[in-house]
Amino acid sequence: MGFRGTLAVGLLVVVVLWTLRGQAMVGAGDDEGGSTITVVVNDSAHISLSTLSQSELEASRIFRNAGINIVWVDCRGETVVVEDACHRVPGTDDFVLHIVSNGKTSSDILGIAFLGEDGGGRYSDVFFNRVEQAYGELGESASQLLGAVAAHELGHLLLGSYAHSYIGIMNPHWKAETLRQMDRGSLLFTREQAELMRARLRRGEIRLASTERLKVE
Repeated sequence: MGFRGTLAVGLLVVVVLWTLRGQAMVGAGDDEGGSTITVVVNDSAHISLSTLSQSELEASRIFRNAGINIVWVDCRGETVVVEDACHRVPGTDDFVLHIVSNGKTSSDILGIAFLGEDGGGRYSDVFFNRVEQAYGELGESASQLLGAVAAHELGHLLLGSYAHSYIGIMNPHWKAETLRQMDRGSLLFTREQAELMRARLRRGEIRLASTERLKVE
């Protein structure tokens, strides 16, 4: 699913997501034992290994707080990859994150999560040049924002339809305070979202599907 945001003066970035749904409280760590997913990363934008690693660490931290561990498989020539994972159809707990420079969409779209009518999905795209512009114009590194956007998109794949909330990483409105939360490390999934993701993983409810978008305006 997608969000839209507008870069304004100072540290103001407003992100407006297409759908909106509330949650009661900010998420905390896992209290039921951790789940593990594999995220296969295809980097067509050819970002630096440092930026990629830092963004993966940020996304991992966000999901670890929700009780979900991520095993990353980077499918690029400079890294050692699990060849089978890079080319096979995603398995039960596998997801694909494709980093591209720009998509064939309007320029305010930061990424797309592909969801079906049943809320299932395995694939997501993130448009790096747009992420870099949104945060880079503020004189900051794009890696942390890239990790947060990746976590948002992967969150849609794990949560299914109607995943937006008034608070946390799935918040549809990203303003200056949202960026401050991200910098403080407190932009996270809600407890309810964390519990739902782990439950869906346990029950094997996440299936292949079609398209929803994250936009920035």
